[in-house]
Amino acid sequence: MERKITIEEEAVYKEDYQMRMLKVNHLEGILKVGGRGVNKSSYYDYDVSGKMSMKSMFERSKIGSEDIKMFLRDFKMAVKEVETFLLNIHCILLKPEYIFYEEEKYWFCYYPPAKQDIWEEFHVLTEYFVKQADYQDQEGISMVFLLHQRTMDENYSLEKLAAECLQSHLAADDIRESETDMEEEEGSVEYDRAEHDWIAEQERGSSILRETDNLWTPVKRFLKKHKKSKWGDWDGLHIEEEEL
Repeated sequence: MERKITIEEEAVYKEDYQMRMLKVNHLEGILKVGGRGVNKSSYYDYDVSGKMSMKSMFERSKIGSEDIKMFLRDFKMAVKEVETFLLNIHCILLKPEYIFYEEEKYWFCYYPPAKQDIWEEFHVLTEYFVKQADYQDQEGISMVFLLHQRTMDENYSLEKLAAECLQSHLAADDIRESETDMEEEEGSVEYDRAEHDWIAEQERGSSILRETDNLWTPVKRFLKKHKKSKWGDWDGLHIEEEEL
């Protein structure tokens, strides 16, 4: 069954080159859209059959590292696709209610009348990520705060930012693999474990505490500073450089 959402604009509808381009081409990652005019208003209808909005999705669950990586991949692709067809990337809507998900893929609304800066909108979206993040997912938290920090820079590069997030993810994987290899090597050595168990446990415990404290210090500092809002008001949220 076909399902649509409609965005209304209080202006006379005009079939410009953007709508003609969207009608005759299939843009990967961009929702199918149709335009129409009624009296002095314009209506843009998007086919969202079988899809769920990001807003609805993360009302029921939290945003984790895999969600962030998938979103960055699909957002980059949508921007490139729009540029390929000589359309305006600033017409891609980034509010959670206009981003849709289906079968491990995100879809975006292209809204011709949009008057916005997509990079500013992306920064606002990272604030939403901070609010909805899964705070049990350490990798996801690191990525969310990295995105929020970097998008406060002027003229930041989406390509470089996505690569930095992916690199931090790979580095985390390498560390986990190295630790696993070391544990396997230690397990293959034959010696009297009883003599060393107590010291090893103490050292391991201290190491874990240090690593955990180092990882969560910026998050704790952030939460402590903003806890009085109880996650209720995120308008105008900014995380200063010294906080992290």
